[in-house]
Amino acid sequence: MIREKPEIRFLTSGDVTAHERAAAERAVWRALGSARGVSSVQVTLSVVADPSLPRPALAQAVVDLDGRRVRAQAAAPRIVEAIDLLRERLAVRASSLRAR
Repeated sequence: MIREKPEIRFLTSGDVTAHERAAAERAVWRALGSARGVSSVQVTLSVVADPSLPRPALAQAVVDLDGRRVRAQAAAPRIVEAIDLLRERLAVRASSLRAR
């Protein structure tokens, strides 16, 4: 039986484009690879319009993987950079969970 991927629920704040949401979706599925047992995914993308902040962009993912909650987040100067860092961190956490 082939299970379909669950739809990603997005929470966004600030200036986040549809293109950036799509990039985050691709990054999450790339990080999870061929992981089975993904029952839910929530991604938060946030950009604070404050030029004094060194890392105003935040990307966070919370994934239910085989009944366990896997969470990763990253902050960066730009949202695309935060999404790239999120992908790397989520991949590490998901692979360490599968190794157990």
